[in-house]
Amino acid sequence: MSKLKNLSDALNGIEDGATIGIGGWIFNSQPMALVRELIRQNKRNLHLVPAPSSIAPDILIGAGCVAETGCVFISFEQFGLAPHFRRAAETSSIKIHELDGPAIAGGLRAAACDLPYGLIPDMCTDLPRVNPQTYQPVPRQPGERAMLKVPAIHLDVLLLHAQQADELGNVQYFGPVFFDVLMAQAARKVIVSVDRIVPNETIRRDNHLTKLPSAFVHAVVEAPFGAHPTSSGGLYEADDAHLAEYVKASGSTESFAKYLDTYVGGAATHADYCKLIDNPRLDEQTSQ
Repeated sequence: MSKLKNLSDALNGIEDGATIGIGGWIFNSQPMALVRELIRQNKRNLHLVPAPSSIAPDILIGAGCVAETGCVFISFEQFGLAPHFRRAAETSSIKIHELDGPAIAGGLRAAACDLPYGLIPDMCTDLPRVNPQTYQPVPRQPGERAMLKVPAIHLDVLLLHAQQADELGNVQYFGPVFFDVLMAQAARKVIVSVDRIVPNETIRRDNHLTKLPSAFVHAVVEAPFGAHPTSSGGLYEADDAHLAEYVKASGSTESFAKYLDTYVGGAATHADYCKLIDNPRLDEQTSQ
């Protein structure tokens, strides 16, 4: 059965208040076409669980879609701090659960195994103090390693971006998968945008690239350049000029509203968005 859907249909059924996972890694393979569609559909009170990330969760926070997030970090690296995430943290406009990598991985692994919690080493950080609901000491005997238990992280919906898939939902990566596979194992529904849909024969010929078989995938969306302005492994690099434009536009309420009007509200479809992007590699990549 084909799992190929358009953006709007793929995201139908996501309810306000849902727990949404976001895959990728900082400026790599952020599911931006899916995220922009979430904003167009005016989803609210979302609970975000992003992998170490950048623009995808930040734009959702800035657009008013997010009630809380549990994250390792949201950063724009060489462009500075994530503007809307930072503002939300400073004003307490959303609830933020401070986590580290082991807690995210342990919680996802527990959910994947249908366990109530996971065990992680006690790294002797302040996290148990600032987030005691997540980090709970485990009783131990003298000489035993200090451990913490962290609750399972169940994702209602996971949004991912990969390079190609067939219409059955077999998803292939040309580069690193980051936390994507682990997050998919912990999610009730997985929606993946890909830069191109290819025949099943192509998938079978290069089956070593298949990191998410169709059994994990609820819907797949063909969205050429769908990770823009972040990169898509082996196909295109991050668009630094657009990332800088985003950060600058996020400096005030008025300029960010104009950014959203231009690139989200003013682009009713992903194809419309692509027409707005001034990137010399766009035509090359979307025509492959």
